[in-house]
Amino acid sequence: MQISFYHPKSTSLHLRVAAWMMLVKNDHFLAGRREGQGTALLPLFFSYTVSCLTRLGLLPNFASASITPASFSHATGEQSEIILMAGWDGEQGTAPLPPYHLPVLPLEVAQWMNAQPGECIIDGTLGGGGHSEIFLEAKATVLGIDRDPQAIAHASKRLQRFGLAFQPWQANYSQMADHPGLSDGRKADGILLDIGVSSHQLDSAARGFSFQKDGPLDMRMGPNAPRTAAELVNEESETEIIRILREFGEEPQARRIAQLIVQRRAVKPFTRTGDLAGTIEQAIGRHSKTHPATRTFQAIRMAVNEELALLSKALDACIACLKPGGRLLVISFHSLEDRLIKQFMQHRARATIDDPTWPAPRDNPEYYFTLPVRKSISAGKTELSQNTRARSAKLRVAVRNNRTTF
Repeated sequence: MQISFYHPKSTSLHLRVAAWMMLVKNDHFLAGRREGQGTALLPLFFSYTVSCLTRLGLLPNFASASITPASFSHATGEQSEIILMAGWDGEQGTAPLPPYHLPVLPLEVAQWMNAQPGECIIDGTLGGGGHSEIFLEAKATVLGIDRDPQAIAHASKRLQRFGLAFQPWQANYSQMADHPGLSDGRKADGILLDIGVSSHQLDSAARGFSFQKDGPLDMRMGPNAPRTAAELVNEESETEIIRILREFGEEPQARRIAQLIVQRRAVKPFTRTGDLAGTIEQAIGRHSKTHPATRTFQAIRMAVNEELALLSKALDACIACLKPGGRLLVISFHSLEDRLIKQFMQHRARATIDDPTWPAPRDNPEYYFTLPVRKSISAGKTELSQNTRARSAKLRVAVRNNRTTF
């Protein structure tokens, strides 16, 4: 099998990459015949992912530089609708299903985690397994955690070629200390948390996360969430809805939105995302390119999944699960999460703390980390051109010291 460039306006392949790749035989990017894994088109950002792994030395170099979409666009004079097809040599191609979730900041995560052969890395937010794959390619063992059974199933299939080096576990990342791979007092050399909803969850109308696609008003990241978004919207008091929208969505029109939700649900309960989004737009109107339901949907999702409370628990669990010198990497996508992560790391990176009422500074009983870089790390131009989701991503890094937890 080999990778081929294909343009949908043509009946033939414009260009075949001369390189036969070692990864082709087993890697999830390739499918095979139509009766095999699938026939979906491979998204353009595949080439970016491959180029990142190649630059990191985790994949063999390709014999042709034209693997990049930019050179193909230049060669054909086309800047849109260029895709990659995969299949048996001599066929047009039967491409694999698209990646479940494109990992953000792959180069930066690989650099700061610096996974080594034999190390134990916890991927607390497994998703589609993209970050885990980077660690596994570096010959580390990965303990994967996700509350979403769909994510566990997809990542398990994607990473099955790594055998026992990959150990998935369905749970919330706040429970990482109970992962079976940490039995007998074992601790991790690194932990990665990629906070928030995945691209797959957003893109799936049936999951009810998106106001852009009508679907059941659910929003649960996993089956163990205590309630659905519909139950929250239809059952909470107006006062509580206002609090949720203000606290988790920083929504300035929280009172007006809550009032209209309560009025409307008395006539007919909310069951669909499109209905709720339309009601919100009716309440406050549309005054910019940003949909007026954006903040409300974020707030409801965070409340349904108890995201900030569980993030705080997960960060505390990282202290107990990391060995001295272990790296903690946390990626967030909006200010509430990033603020909590920043405050957690900065407080625990201070050897002493002070208070105006104290005669002198005191030792910090929660001094567990050093910060190799104090500011957050953002995506570069190349990634931003391939993955718009990375625009709001912020990576923060801390290194565990040798202080014993009590």
